Amino acid sequence: MNRVWTKTWLILWMGLQLATIGAAQPKDRWHAGSAKDLKGEVLTLYVFLETDAAPWSSEDKKTKLAELGTAQQWLVRQASKWDVLLEFARRPLGNNESIQLEHIPTGTGSGKERVDWAKEILKKSGYRNARQAYRKLSRKTGFDNLQLLFFANTGGISYAMRYAKNINKRKYFMEAVLIYQRYDNDAHMPVEAIIAHEILHLYGAWDLYTTYAQTTDRHQKAQELFPDDIMLRVGYDLNHLKVDDLTAWLVGWNKTEQPIFEWFRPADFSR
Repeated sequence: MNRVWTKTWLILWMGLQLATIGAAQPKDRWHAGSAKDLKGEVLTLYVFLETDAAPWSSEDKKTKLAELGTAQQWLVRQASKWDVLLEFARRPLGNNESIQLEHIPTGTGSGKERVDWAKEILKKSGYRNARQAYRKLSRKTGFDNLQLLFFANTGGISYAMRYAKNINKRKYFMEAVLIYQRYDNDAHMPVEAIIAHEILHLYGAWDLYTTYAQTTDRHQKAQELFPDDIMLRVGYDLNHLKVDDLTAWLVGWNKTEQPIFEWFRPADFSR
C-alpha cells in the first residue's frame, strides 16, 4: 500500500473512531445541561414541594434526606467499581427548603408529564430563569455539575427532566428529578433505588424496562444480560442492584462498548 493510500486510510479510520466516541448519546443531549458529568464533584440542590392540604413534616423531611444520602452513596460505590471518582454534596436550593404550591400533578409514566418544574421552582427561589440560576449557583458554590431534586408530598411515578441543546436554556437548562412520596396508587415505593435510577437518567442512562419509549423485546433481553441493573428494575435493597456494563457505558464510566449496546436505544433517544 503506498503512502497516499496509507494516509487516506488512516484519516478515515481515525474519523470513524472519533465519530464513535461518546456515541451512546445524541450530541444535543449528552453533557448539555447543568448535570454534565457523573464524576468528580456533584451538587444536589433539593426542595420539598407541598400543598396546604399536604405539608411535609420535619420527620418526613429527615427520612427523605436520609434516603437521598443512601442513594448517592450507592452511586459513589458503583462509580468506584469502574475506577471513577464521584463525590456528592447537597444543600437546600433556597433559604426555605419547602415551597408550597396550589396543586402538584401526579406522574403516570406516560412521557407526557410536566417538564418545566425547574423554571417554576427556580423563580419561586429568587432566580430569573434556569440559565441565570446555573451561572449564579455555579459561581456561588464552586460546582460545575448541578442537579435539582424535588420531593413532592403526593403520589406518582417519579421522573427525570433532562436538557437538550435545541430547547430553551432559560426554561430547561437546570436539570432536575421529581421524586414522589409514594406511588400513584398510594403504595410504598423503594425511594432510595428510585432516586439513584432517576439521577442516572440525568447523565444519559436509558430505561431498560418496557415504557412508552422502550420495547418489550428489549426489556426481555435486558433481563437476560443485565438482570440486576438499576435501570431495569428497582428494589428495596440496593445491595441487590448495580450499574451494569450498558448503563456504565451510557453515563461515561465504562469505556468498552459492546455491539449489543446500541440495540437498546429507546425511541426518545433517537439520533
